Amino acid sequence: MTETTDPPAGSTAPQRVLRWVHGAVVVFLAVLGALALLGALKVIPEIALFGSESEERNAQVLTAVSREEQVVLLSLGIEGIDEKTDRTTFLGVDIPGSERATFVQYSFSAKLGIEGGDVRIDETGEGEYRITVPEFVFIGHDDEHFELITERNGALSWITPEIDELEMVSGILSDDVKAQYVADNEALLREQTESFYRRIVTGIDPEIELTFVFEDAAGSRR
Repeated sequence: MTETTDPPAGSTAPQRVLRWVHGAVVVFLAVLGALALLGALKVIPEIALFGSESEERNAQVLTAVSREEQVVLLSLGIEGIDEKTDRTTFLGVDIPGSERATFVQYSFSAKLGIEGGDVRIDETGEGEYRITVPEFVFIGHDDEHFELITERNGALSWITPEIDELEMVSGILSDDVKAQYVADNEALLREQTESFYRRIVTGIDPEIELTFVFEDAAGSRR
């Protein structure tokens, strides 16, 4: 039969003290580790969020400004009366009474703006962007109304070819006329452009600074 030998009575208390001290050290180290981990978790997310927030803001600005469709910046109510007069000549001299005159009244809404897909945005600094705007264009028109209001024909007008009303209407909306509408309103178009994009960008961050560069048809900056 195996006999069990009990440890000496004097060794029980010191072992308990050692175990207590060892346990206290382990708990202390665990607490220190937890505190260090907690501090790191508080600092690291702040650093990570700062970087991601900046990147996210940049992405938001780029997405908001980038528009593939045409951007209508100005709508003009146009109305007037177009007159065209023709007459027949003989050896360079007008034949009296051969004149024809046609008067067409017109009205339409002209839409001026830019090609949104050609707008470029570049970050020039922290919270600073440069928006490069392409040339302004005549985008289109609607609510058009054309009406022949009167004709004035001389006694010998039958020798002069009739005036083509459709040709008159085409002239009212010719490329040269459209370009003139744009040129006459360029200052207002610039103001509308800046206002339009500032509203978009400051809606993301009111502190963002914008500068604008306007290009002409040849791509030259103005």
